[in-house]
Amino acid sequence: MKYPLFFTLLIASALVLAQDITFSANKRLVEPAMNGEIKPENTVEIKSTLKSALNGKKTYTWTINGSTEPGKGWEVVKGTTLTGEKIKISFSKLGNYSIGLTVVAVSGEDENEVSGEIEDFISVRSVFPELAALYAQKPTPNYVKLVEKSSEYVVKPKFANDPTPNLFLAKGYLGVVKTGNPESRFESAMEDCISAFAAAKELDKNGVIGDDEHQRFLDELQQYLFNENIAVHYDADPKANPESYDQLVEYIDFYTQTSAAPVCASLFQGYFKYLKKDTKGSTLQWTTEIQKLKKFIDLDEKTAYGSKYKDDQGNEIILSNVDLKVLKLGAMKVAELMKTRDNQNPKEACKLLSLVEPFLIDDTEFATFYRKSFNSCQE
Repeated sequence: MKYPLFFTLLIASALVLAQDITFSANKRLVEPAMNGEIKPENTVEIKSTLKSALNGKKTYTWTINGSTEPGKGWEVVKGTTLTGEKIKISFSKLGNYSIGLTVVAVSGEDENEVSGEIEDFISVRSVFPELAALYAQKPTPNYVKLVEKSSEYVVKPKFANDPTPNLFLAKGYLGVVKTGNPESRFESAMEDCISAFAAAKELDKNGVIGDDEHQRFLDELQQYLFNENIAVHYDADPKANPESYDQLVEYIDFYTQTSAAPVCASLFQGYFKYLKKDTKGSTLQWTTEIQKLKKFIDLDEKTAYGSKYKDDQGNEIILSNVDLKVLKLGAMKVAELMKTRDNQNPKEACKLLSLVEPFLIDDTEFATFYRKSFNSCQE
């Protein structure tokens, strides 16, 4: 399985800072060993690097979930120990595992100690073959059965911290929405789909959603939200067409729950506040979100799902193709509003447009709007 980037960078050289020690792992997603048979997919190698030099003879003490005693869902791979600069661990139980290390350096009579710990550093998950088979069923998946089976897994304590059942539940609900199931129990299927995906997103500590199969679904979900609901209601007037406008508000909220960069939809949310006469709230939201966007760094790398950026928190994410569409529509809508608000003075609107223009450098619709409505913000 391939693991493209989604919420955080999860590659072989992933680095995580923790107190006085840097940890790195060759991977952070593994499958559990079965029947004691250890394979590469069940094993993680974790290395440590001291942030500051320590003089003297060093001793290392590693902990997994706060314990130095194997047997609680993990084992030390033969040939390594918990007392070296690096360790190799195999896992047999599902869940998230914390990693800790204490290093003591003795030089003559001097003794120095440093330590570090990372919560949820390794995720051990199942691929749920039953759910995967239902979703892959030809010619058409049985989405109702997928919802039912996924729901059974979601409530099992064994899988309480695993995002995958929720992902399959979201897939089932979206299928129900798109096929138009009339049963009353599916009246809120779209809302249930978003809730399931949001739950998976919250549980996903180490990039399960980054699996190709789940990333393709996320792209499908975002495309559906945008094409079927956001784009068609984009120009809805709250007074002339309140039902359409409410639909836009609702689906922008849904969209923020699916995106690795909800900032892309936040301009819209400020716009909604302004129309409700909450001018202070809208100004605060726009100011806050603009400051976040200013900190985004283009990593100049494209994927099938979008372009890689470093966000305002320093996380490496994919700004999806739909994220950019939502950002574009929100920026255009807010810029027009700002210009009207400021008696046709484009100064504030141009600050916003100049900021988002690099994100939309290849978008001809935005380029036309920028040129015709704002003269490309040239004085």
